[in-house]
Amino acid sequence: MNNFHKILALVRSRNGLLIIAGILIVLNFGRFATGKYQDYRKGIESKQALLGQYRISTRNIEGLRSRIAQLELQKKKFDGHLFSGNSKEDIASAMQIKLQKILDSSKLNPESLRPITKSGKGDDQQYGEVIIKIRVTGKLDNFIKFLSELYKMKYLFQIENFTLKPYKKVELKIFLELKGFYRLTEDPKKEVGAKEARQKK
Repeated sequence: MNNFHKILALVRSRNGLLIIAGILIVLNFGRFATGKYQDYRKGIESKQALLGQYRISTRNIEGLRSRIAQLELQKKKFDGHLFSGNSKEDIASAMQIKLQKILDSSKLNPESLRPITKSGKGDDQQYGEVIIKIRVTGKLDNFIKFLSELYKMKYLFQIENFTLKPYKKVELKIFLELKGFYRLTEDPKKEVGAKEARQKK
């Protein structure tokens, strides 16, 4: 009992109040430090999570860049097998010249070699195709040589249909329809826009 009165008297004294105040300050400081530590730890965890997401995103970006580079390379290779020029008419003329050379080297006699270009649908596209109709005469061996040379060419041609008919004693009359593929070096949409702008002036 006496000890309790002594403690009570000490609490009521000035020194006692100072001691209690000091204890409270220390406790508050400890709680403040603990709160700061928790906030600091949450901040680190948040930054670590963001860093993890960034690393995943970076890996995805690198993967996309690699895929784009592969597609660009494939496109470049594909474009190398297409006829190219400023207009469909120029390209059709280039196709005609190439085919004429193969016919000559195969010793087939061309009667008709006619590219068909129709304006309208597809004219605003950078990639397209030209139909070429051929009528020739010659021996079967020469026709086989022509086909071999055609498929050894750098450029892409597709045989749509052909007809063989007996001609004279040892020759054939051959009707061929080919499809040649091209790429315009100038973007036709830009050309149309520039033409319209000039017309408005």
